Amino acid sequence: MFIGLVRDLVDRPLENKKRRDELSHNIFLMLQECNKFREHQAREVLIELLEKQLTKRKAALKVLKDEAQKVQILLDNKQQLMKNIVENDVKMEE
Repeated sequence: MFIGLVRDLVDRPLENKKRRDELSHNIFLMLQECNKFREHQAREVLIELLEKQLTKRKAALKVLKDEAQKVQILLDNKQQLMKNIVENDVKMEE
């Protein structure tokens, strides 16, 4: 069917104006449908990209919170150590 259409268009272009117009219109309709799909596809790609970014940011935030908690524990330990040192110095002076 397609080969026959192409053969007719090549061999007798003037006689097949109606076929050319139909073919041109069908191609135009196919392009319109493709453009409609592109909007949907672009939206889906954007959603996927934003979800990946959100996942990465959540993971980075978790790492940051964990590190902050470790630092807080170290600071608390140092503060307790300093308090113990001061108390020992006071006792030695007495």
